[in-house]
Amino acid sequence: MSGVVFHIGLPKTGTTTLQKAVFPRLAGVAYAGKNFPAHGFATQDLGAAITATVSADTIFGDPAPHLAREIGALREQVGASTLLVSTEALAHPCARDIGVVARRLADAVPDARILITLRAQDSLALSWFRSHGRFAQYLFLHKSESERLPALLDQRAWWNFVQREPRAGLLAMLDFNAVCAAYEQQFGGRVTVLPLELLANDRMAYCARLGSVLEVPAAECSRLLVDAHENRGLSAREVGAAKLLARIGVRMDILEHRERSAVRRFLAAGPRADPTLDQRIASSLTARFAEGNAQLGARHGFDAPGLWPGCAATSRSAP
Repeated sequence: MSGVVFHIGLPKTGTTTLQKAVFPRLAGVAYAGKNFPAHGFATQDLGAAITATVSADTIFGDPAPHLAREIGALREQVGASTLLVSTEALAHPCARDIGVVARRLADAVPDARILITLRAQDSLALSWFRSHGRFAQYLFLHKSESERLPALLDQRAWWNFVQREPRAGLLAMLDFNAVCAAYEQQFGGRVTVLPLELLANDRMAYCARLGSVLEVPAAECSRLLVDAHENRGLSAREVGAAKLLARIGVRMDILEHRERSAVRRFLAAGPRADPTLDQRIASSLTARFAEGNAQLGARHGFDAPGLWPGCAATSRSAP
């Protein structure tokens, strides 16, 4: 029977690249999704079980048995040595509670191995802002009825909203030490942490970690990652167009398929919008997470201050 790996791919950590270019092409790995372009899983029932694991309220019952049945059926069907499930949802701001999700996974598949992909908080936060924060997406906060939420936010306005929920949403996801500890509590030494920055600094070390948890050769992972990249950021032209559209009441969604016309290709050209993270946000991230990052690196054998210098204790003073 196949061993099971859950890839908890935090958003903006190269997850889509792995899901498109690497996971489906590895010999010896039965990849059950998330698949592209449908964004689904091997079966609809598996997708439903994962959604329930992530978001179902306990008043509606325990979703773990449903997930256990779906994973068990797939383990018996596939001939590969490893059954792999990859999704951002297992440690996402939309998750009901990351600790609860980890416990549900352990209840469903207690012998699973866990792969968690990370990226320096300052880099991840900037990428998140470019894709979601600018458009006020994934904001979970309390506000008065009279308070207006703009269609487009600048970095500081977005961060002010984020900080209203210091123990939930994006800030919970960015607490890598706590997120990984939640999975370690359930799965012990079967948790592997993989920083995205390791790919640029030491490609074979990155691929060795990836290959070890998937039980595939590091060289094969390296070969598949050559020139693999997804999800470019918005250009300054696209952001300008979005601001203009917002003034007349049209959302940015109209530009979603921007590669399909000459106008959209024009908008996509040019320098990227928001090339750097606001210094106050960067300092806030350092103050919150530098100590936990160092602890996480010590537990998992990587140099967190070296890989994530922007979020190291000596790199910036707290606000």
